[in-house]
Amino acid sequence: MSRAFRDRPIRHKVNLLIVAASVIALIIAAIGVVGYDLTTLQPRALRDLVAQAALIRINTTAALAFQDQRAATENLATLKAKREIASATLYGPDGRIFATYARARGGPGVHNAAHPPAGHTYQNNRLTISEPVQNEGQQLGWLAMEYNLPPLWSRLPQYGIIVGVVFLALSTVSLLLWRLLESSITDPLARLAEASKAVAQSKDRQVRAVKRADDEIGHLTDAFNEMLSTLQARETDLRESTGQLLAAMTVARMGSWAWEVPRGTISWSGREVQVFGEKGKPADATLASFLELIHPTDRSVVEQGLWRAAETGQRCELDFRVLDPDGHVRWLAMRGQRTQDDGNQPAKVLGLVMDTTDRRRLEEQLLQSQKLEAIGRLAGGVAHDFNNLLTGILGYANFALKSLPENHAARVDIVEIERAGTRAAALTGQLLAYARRQMIAPKIVSLNELVGNLESLLRRLIGEDVDLETRCSRDLWRAQIDPGQFEQVIINLAVNARDAMPEGGRLTVETSNCTLDDSYVRQHPEVVAADYVMMAVADTGIGMDTATQIRIFEPFFTTKEQGKGTGLGLAVCYGIVKQAGGHLWVYSEPRRGTTFKVLLPRATEDLADAAAARPVDHPSSQGHETVLIVEDEQVVRRLAVRALTEQGYNVLEAEDGLAALEVAQGHSGELQLLVTDVVMPGMNGKELADRLVAERPDLRVLYISGYAEHAVVRHGVLEEGIAFLSKPFDLAELGRTVREVLDKVQAPG
Repeated sequence: MSRAFRDRPIRHKVNLLIVAASVIALIIAAIGVVGYDLTTLQPRALRDLVAQAALIRINTTAALAFQDQRAATENLATLKAKREIASATLYGPDGRIFATYARARGGPGVHNAAHPPAGHTYQNNRLTISEPVQNEGQQLGWLAMEYNLPPLWSRLPQYGIIVGVVFLALSTVSLLLWRLLESSITDPLARLAEASKAVAQSKDRQVRAVKRADDEIGHLTDAFNEMLSTLQARETDLRESTGQLLAAMTVARMGSWAWEVPRGTISWSGREVQVFGEKGKPADATLASFLELIHPTDRSVVEQGLWRAAETGQRCELDFRVLDPDGHVRWLAMRGQRTQDDGNQPAKVLGLVMDTTDRRRLEEQLLQSQKLEAIGRLAGGVAHDFNNLLTGILGYANFALKSLPENHAARVDIVEIERAGTRAAALTGQLLAYARRQMIAPKIVSLNELVGNLESLLRRLIGEDVDLETRCSRDLWRAQIDPGQFEQVIINLAVNARDAMPEGGRLTVETSNCTLDDSYVRQHPEVVAADYVMMAVADTGIGMDTATQIRIFEPFFTTKEQGKGTGLGLAVCYGIVKQAGGHLWVYSEPRRGTTFKVLLPRATEDLADAAAARPVDHPSSQGHETVLIVEDEQVVRRLAVRALTEQGYNVLEAEDGLAALEVAQGHSGELQLLVTDVVMPGMNGKELADRLVAERPDLRVLYISGYAEHAVVRHGVLEEGIAFLSKPFDLAELGRTVREVLDKVQAPG
């Protein structure tokens, strides 16, 4: 759209649009009339010719039957009334011409020696039709007719009349539409434009536009008048908000900057201290002084970005580090763009700069947390699958030992297999602890008591060249955690501290209460503001750099020599603390020691034990009851079936939930116990147990799994009243647990 049209008054635009729309509509109407005629002419002519042919066939049937050529010719002569029919020929049954008709003597026709084939043809604006003449199934002859289609130029007068009528109608509608738009739209808009122009020129806030109607333009007029009424108040608000913005920039350690490119100076709106710090602000207003503060690695990128913005007008978005005289690093985010050059002013780049050090630290913490969570999920999945294999290895090793005499040579090898399996089971337990997928028994405990109980053990672990000091708060709050797991945390942290002090030193274990507020939460986004019980384990060892601290809780990461560490000690501590809803932080610098801080939520109520203490031993694991074992892992299922069968039980087995339902339905006798894996394809163990218990209310259920996060376990805590056996298990433990579940007095209801 040309600028000349855009700058015209709206009244002229409306008039031009109406005229243009009318012309386009007229053209479309003309094209439509011609197109309709051209597309329907031949079909209409064919219908007309077929109708005439049908009439001639009826009238000439008797003439052909009695061979009356005169009557046939007279019937054909009736076609003179149809100007479009050029000729007609009637053929006898022998194919010779019987009678003819032609509008123009000597003109073209269809007087062929033999009749044309049946059907119609179209050629050179002539439509020809040939049809048989029959009477009661007897062939009397053929009729051929020719139809002249009128040329296009002969129909133009008709088109002109139609287009003229359409033009007259469009002109009338356009005139009425123009008058309506003039009175209801263009005139009110013109008056509103004049009022706004007067306000812009005179700055007079008393000017008001006159409202003519209560339509959209009237509403726009009301809005315009209301805008004028509130404009001065908004200007006051703007001044106040500007002051608030400046205050907020101060709080956010943000400032504006302006780079005078020709002069090479850069100003910071007097906020150098808020952005760069007291010691790190530029020495003067030159660009070179600012670039000297930037970290050498980032300096060239920042300089290139500034010059690119100045030369091309491209938006400047820079994130970089600056160094103060003490070597402390500060992250800055710099945003800016070149101002529009009107030809008289020198080029200038304006923007904002903000201290993003805290945000960068939070982002790094979040990324590290996500990384550890992903590794934990992987470790938990691997440990779960490995537990199934270990159950089979340990179980069949036990079977083999039972079947061999004491002096058999293979017993030594099988014992070694059993020991290796036991060590592997301990390793998977550590992986599950890191992944927060280990079965736990949380209790309300005092960390002071746990530290005091382990003090003598810790002194033996760390050796005589390391001094142990414990500082326990007197009024320490209580926390909720599995006591055995927390003791493992203390031991792992102490051993890690001992290894960091090869030449001796001091190990300090301290407990205290702490309340983390919103300011701490902003620095550590994973933490919830609340009361916590804190235990700190500090050493005077070699310390760690930042790169090591980032990976310190990853499983299998270790800084020790090969063969001197598994890399799981701190990873297990991290998993145990996280599973208890707590947090584990590390603070360290090279050659300045390391401090680990464990934060556990303050316990607000006692936690009842989920089940009564298990007896140490049972007189016998033998039985005679019927047990249904459901396990999708074939090795584990066969092991359990064999073990319980040897102990006297009547054992049924199924590989999944659906198969178990079929086995139970096909078993007519009593079924006392269901032993089922929890995590199975299709129907899980909890769903299977619910369906079978609904059919057999006296049925006992024992769940088995190597994964502590599923339908019967939440966050590693077993639901009350549920019997559970964790994989990997040995044969004695399986038999003892089955016997306990069967002998347990079932609660009423």
